[in-house]
Order: sequence, then C-alpha cells, then structure tokens
Amino acid sequence: MRAVALRLFVAVIVLHQGASGIEACGDKFLLVGRGAKFRQAYAAIYPASIVLFTHAQAGAGKAIRDPRLQAELKQAGHSVSIAEDERALAKALESDRIDIVLTDAADADRIAKQAESAPAKPRVLPVMFEPSKEEAKAIELRFQCRLTSADRSDRYLSAIDDAMKARVAQRKKKAS
Repeated sequence: MRAVALRLFVAVIVLHQGASGIEACGDKFLLVGRGAKFRQAYAAIYPASIVLFTHAQAGAGKAIRDPRLQAELKQAGHSVSIAEDERALAKALESDRIDIVLTDAADADRIAKQAESAPAKPRVLPVMFEPSKEEAKAIELRFQCRLTSADRSDRYLSAIDDAMKARVAQRKKKAS
C-alpha cells in the first residue's frame, strides 16, 4: 500500500512539474505580473512629428518636458523635437513635416495662430496646469483636447492618436 501511495505521489509531482512548461499561445500573459504593459505594447497607428514648446519648467511646462513622456512618445513611434524659444518654434513651424505642437495652455491661442499660417498646419494640443472646470471646458471646446499636467503618458498618446486620426481624415477629404 505504501509503495502504491509513493508511486502516486511521485507521478503527481512529475506531472505537475511538466505541466507548468506547457502553455498555449497567450497563456503566459495570463499569469500574474507577466502581461505586457501598455507602454511596452503600444505603437502609434499614425506616427506623428511632434514639437514640444514651453517657456518654463514649472506647471504644464514641467510635464511637457518630462524625459519619460518624451521617451514614451518615441517608443510609440512618434518623432519628437523640442523648441526652446520662439525662434526655434518659428523655424520648426516653417517645416512641412510638423503634425502636432504640444504646448502650455497659456500659449496655445498664440501658437494656434502661428500654426494656421504654417505650411503643414500642425494641430496644437494644449496642456493645462491645475485648471478650473470653466478653463478646462473652454480649452476642450476650442482645441477638442483635454490634457493636464497630471495626466499619465497613455492619455497623451491617446490625444495624439485622436489628433492624427482627424488630420488623416481631413487630408483624405481634401484629396477627394
């Protein structure tokens, strides 16, 4: 009886050890802590050429210039450049390759006017720093975008995707 119980115990241990190595496609992602994180698996549908512009390192400027945000934008497939001052921004806007300008909400209206006269007519996405409900609503109505300095990078990526989707649709409409 002991020999049978011992054989059964050994068989269960061997089968248990062997079964953990056999997983179907995707099953390994179902294990706790082993799934792909959003940032690792995300790739932009419409890669954009983005200019980051802000005057200060405080408030929204700090969020826009965050090296982690820049790295995640690049990892998603976007091209990112930084305009340090008005002259650099004007030079970047002269290019016909700029799709989006990410800037502080305080500068957004002025930069939107510059962007309208630029060859590529880039879309301006303002970033707000601790806005009131009224300010946030006004910016969202004006720019069809609601980004704050407290947002995570996936929110920025989503807003950029929405802006690029609208640009591509607009280009197709003009081409028709």
